[in-house]
Amino acid sequence: MRFEDEATGPGGWWCTVGGGVDAGEALDVAARRELFEETGHDEVDLGPVVWIREHVLIVEGEHRRLVEHYFLATAVHEVLVDHHWTELERRVVKAMRWWTPQEIVGSEETIFPEGLGALLLDLLRDGPPRQPIRL
Repeated sequence: MRFEDEATGPGGWWCTVGGGVDAGEALDVAARRELFEETGHDEVDLGPVVWIREHVLIVEGEHRRLVEHYFLATAVHEVLVDHHWTELERRVVKAMRWWTPQEIVGSEETIFPEGLGALLLDLLRDGPPRQPIRL
């Protein structure tokens, strides 16, 4: 997903699908819900958490501390839809697309998490790690 938020300054960035975890919601349930809300996909093979990343992000001028859990997931379909996006997503998401790891590695775009292309290539070559890798 490509985001552009005037509150964070000019330019934009790409990142993976994701979002918040509701109170009492399990991480895998939240991941499935977010995948559906942001892509329209509900037929997804959800594997283990492969990476964890903590950082602060400014969203509409507000600092938010994020703890991201990246799941290995395989979607059955390639079509992406925005039917279930929130009002915020409609304001800041400017594009959606699937990328190959090679496209990410070769891109000059800002893509988060940093090094995503190489991380994906390692994951495809070696399989999921025994424990999630902290990025």
